[in-house]
Parts: sequence; C-alpha cells; structure tokens
Amino acid sequence: MNNYSRANTGIDLNLIPVFIEIVRCGSMAKASLRLEMSRPAVSLALKRFNQLFDEPLFFRKGLYLEPTEKALALTSSLEILMGEIHDNIAAVNSGKNKTPAQNVPGLGNIMQRSESSL
Repeated sequence: MNNYSRANTGIDLNLIPVFIEIVRCGSMAKASLRLEMSRPAVSLALKRFNQLFDEPLFFRKGLYLEPTEKALALTSSLEILMGEIHDNIAAVNSGKNKTPAQNVPGLGNIMQRSESSL
C-alpha cells in the first residue's frame, strides 16, 4: 500500500481547492470570499501550491491573476479528480456503491481502510 501523506509527498491536498477557486475567480480576493477564507490565508495557500512547480502558474494583470496554459490544464485535471473523489465518497455514504471507482490511484485503499474502521 502506498503512503500518500503530506509528510511523504510534500503535497498538501488542502491547497488544491484554493488553487481551483483562484483560477475560476481570477483573483485572490474573490476566491477568499467564495472559500470563506481570509485573503492572507488564500495568498499563503497559493504561494505554497506554486512552490510545487518549476514555473509560475499565474501572471498578474492589475488586480487580477491570469492563469498560464499550464495552470488551466492542471485545473482541468484536478477538477476531474476532485469530482471523482466527491462522487466516490457520496456513493459510499449513500450505500449505493460499497467499492469506490478503481480508476483513482490510491482511493480504493483509502476508502477500504476508512470503511473497515467504522
């Protein structure tokens, strides 16, 4: 079983929804309102997320942030993965699907462990 913890990967998965919302809104101020987070917290989350990449994900255009092509492609992939995670959790919680989709790496093991601990 793989260990996908932040300690092992260096990736804080809590930063993903913040990144996606900044891309959607085009500004940290608007994203902070939608996420119900302070502007400094959103700014710090974006800074931490940017550190995972070799090149910037946004260009500043006045008050707005314009995502790069790399950021747009990444957002598309991350939105699909986040949707699959939410769908799998909802399916398990509703009792319709006792086994999460097998096409999400690592999710099957996570969900099986969480079900067995209940």
